[in-house]
Amino acid sequence: MKALFLIGVLLPASLLAQDATTFRKAIESGKVERLDRWMKRTIHDQCKGHLVINGSSTYITHQATYDTIVAFVRQQPGVIDAAWDRCVAKAAIWPGHSVVGIMCQMGGRTVERCWRVQEGRLGTIRLGRWRPRIRKPREELRYIGAQECTGFVAEQRKLCEAKE
Repeated sequence: MKALFLIGVLLPASLLAQDATTFRKAIESGKVERLDRWMKRTIHDQCKGHLVINGSSTYITHQATYDTIVAFVRQQPGVIDAAWDRCVAKAAIWPGHSVVGIMCQMGGRTVERCWRVQEGRLGTIRLGRWRPRIRKPREELRYIGAQECTGFVAEQRKLCEAKE
C-alpha cells in the first residue's frame, strides 16, 4: 500500500520534470527550431509559478521558475552558458516580460538564442478594435517568441556582477 502511494505521488512529479533527452536531441540536430520547441514546452509546463505567502498576503513569483530552467540547461552537455535577465531594472507594469538566453554548441558552431516570456495573461481577446473581457486575468507564463541574441548571456553576467 505504501509503495502504491509513493508511486502515485512521485510518478506525476517525474513526468513534469524537464526532459534532458529531448533537449540533447534538439542540440544534436543542429536546428534552432527544435530548441525553440523544447523551450516553449518547458515554459508551458512550468507556467504556474511559485506561490509566496508573506503573512498578510499571497502572490505568485516566477523567479524560481527561471532559475530552475537556467540551472537545468547549464548542466546539459553542449551548453556553454545560460542566463535570464534577473538583474535588469524593469518597469513595474503588469504583465511583465523576461528573457531567457542560452549559449550552446550546435552543428559545430556557437549559437546564442533568447526566448521572450510574458509574466501574466490578460483576460481579453482581440476582435478587431473590440477587446471583450472573457475571463479573469491569470498569473501565468506565456511564450512570446525566440530570436538570435549575440552577447546576451555575457551582458547579463556583467550586470549581475556589477550589482553585487
